[in-house]
Amino acid sequence: MTFTDPEVGSVGLSEQAAREQGLRVQTGTTQLPSSTCGWIHKAGNEGLIKLVEEADRGVLVGATSIGPVGGEVLYGLAVAIQAEVPIERPRHMIYAYPTFHRAVEAALTDLRRA
Repeated sequence: MTFTDPEVGSVGLSEQAAREQGLRVQTGTTQLPSSTCGWIHKAGNEGLIKLVEEADRGVLVGATSIGPVGGEVLYGLAVAIQAEVPIERPRHMIYAYPTFHRAVEAALTDLRRA
């Protein structure tokens, strides 16, 4: 985690690191300004959430969060990565609304399209 404005942080493997380890990966990304909380936040809402899934096992192996409260958004993603939670579980969660955490849901939707 880097304490900047906006906050920048990541957990697990980056897409490049995962590929270098020989993993077959898919990624999903969403831009924070397109989220409801990003729209409400207005100025200073720049950022994104990127998810890295190991496609063969169907689990997240990495995540990056850039934006307001970016470090806090990583908490649930860190638990999912550490516990090797199947990707379908976070897809069926109910995310608090309107929060920047809700943008994880949009990144998961983008991941499904990959």
